[in-house]
Amino acid sequence: MMRRALFGCVLGLFSFATATTPLAATRPSLVVVIVVDQMRRDYVEDYGSHWTKGLRRLLDEGAVYPNAAYPYLTTLTCAGHATIATGTFPSTHGIINNTWWDRETQKNVSCSSDATGREVPYGDRQPGAGGGARLLKAPTFADALADSPQHGHIVTLSMKRASAAMLAGQKADAALWLQGNGWSSSTAYAPAPEKSLLRFIQSNPVEADFGKSWSRMGKGSDYKYEDAGLGEKPPPEWDPTFPHLLQPRDGKPTTFFYAAWEESPYSDAYVARMASAAIDGMKLGQGPGTDYLAISFSALDVVGHDFGPRSHEIQDVLMRLDETLGKFLADLDKKVGTDRYVLAFTADHGVAEIPEQAKAEGKDAGRIMMNDIMARTDQTMSAKYGAGHWVAAQAYSELYFRAGAFEKLTADPELLASVIHGIEAVPGVQRVIDGRTLAAPPAADEDAATQAARKSYFPGRSGDLLIIPKANWIFVSDDKTIIPGNATTHGTYNDYDQRVPLILFGGGIAKGRYETAVTPADIAPTLARLCGISLPTATGHPLDEVLPRQ
Repeated sequence: MMRRALFGCVLGLFSFATATTPLAATRPSLVVVIVVDQMRRDYVEDYGSHWTKGLRRLLDEGAVYPNAAYPYLTTLTCAGHATIATGTFPSTHGIINNTWWDRETQKNVSCSSDATGREVPYGDRQPGAGGGARLLKAPTFADALADSPQHGHIVTLSMKRASAAMLAGQKADAALWLQGNGWSSSTAYAPAPEKSLLRFIQSNPVEADFGKSWSRMGKGSDYKYEDAGLGEKPPPEWDPTFPHLLQPRDGKPTTFFYAAWEESPYSDAYVARMASAAIDGMKLGQGPGTDYLAISFSALDVVGHDFGPRSHEIQDVLMRLDETLGKFLADLDKKVGTDRYVLAFTADHGVAEIPEQAKAEGKDAGRIMMNDIMARTDQTMSAKYGAGHWVAAQAYSELYFRAGAFEKLTADPELLASVIHGIEAVPGVQRVIDGRTLAAPPAADEDAATQAARKSYFPGRSGDLLIIPKANWIFVSDDKTIIPGNATTHGTYNDYDQRVPLILFGGGIAKGRYETAVTPADIAPTLARLCGISLPTATGHPLDEVLPRQ
């Protein structure tokens, strides 16, 4: 309660100085935000010719920004969703990573952890740990809407807790995600399940998809590249080629089904149907205020990590998402009205090619072993201070030292230089940045890598050292397999990770192609301007060129 009151006070204190020009005459009855986890911008050109329904409608009838990109380093799920929701970058909203090392507790912390909350299961399970956006340091668009006189219901849905929590912020009537094998929320939002969504889940159990097969939707000629690409790492029980069965080979029910279901288009279709159920049950877009519905589709991310951006699986998820979104947009038209809702569509990050595929094409590519970095650093420090584990953790680019260790380094410039040199000698490492330099004002000639790292840097949370990988190299843990880690991943400042689609669509939005360089941080202030509410902490800019004129 105190946290929510504080956010309200922050908004109120700044509202006079930063109030946007209200567009009350065109204020939408429903604001919809759709995030497709791990959708690269070039998927539109590479695969979009086979989209004929929802994705095609957004591209043809929406305001399309082909030059949208995140300008920061840690292009990861939690940071991306927080940026979309708050209109700020990690250096402001504080969500630097999916997890980071907490120096006070000397433990890894999840970006969506909330020790003050308890799980609210949407089913017959004992509640476990709660979740939420307690660690978010900036208010979201949903927070600002909830504190405004015209607020309505706030609903966020995703398979991932981090995605649903960040899109909500501190307040929601319903914020749902998968926890274990069932749908859950947290007391951070409501003490009990939302009744209409509970009815939907009870009437539509995920287990109804057990035994189904995921086959290609299109003809073989509709798909580019090979079905079984070099370096793909499908989950257990699946082959690199279609079809993929949503049950173990022996047919016996196990937890594998739930992992397989999440890594299939069936999960996206389910979340979209749940969103339609929320529109019906909570009468979203049909009240006197403005309702907010945010959906994050996660299947593309899970598939992308295992099969890579050139896989038939990625192309098929997008074809099926096109169909899913076509049905969802038709529901919005019918139940809310074509001129009464506004929709923002984007992604939280992109993804790299599978390094083995890039290397086969003659590119400098590979896998950076985080264990190797940590071991080399420990070895360098142990040579002077005695054997020990001096490094606490590495989370993608963030390298953390144990309590007191970095202080030893900073007091010994020669040793610090030796540690940095050792890390930069690891294959695939481009350079290492001392985190302390990012807390200082930027230099006039600062390079792109440092600029990106600065926008990701949050004092007290970010690593002591930030490690910048070369293009087409990815961070992995050495898991003792032939190809360690996922098939591929993201989390760099390269175009393939930073560039994402960004589309605004719906009542009053001026359709067209806008070549302006924008970021997903521009979405929240644009929606705030459209709704006539204040979001003073946003550093993004309203995209006024697509909004209705007074």
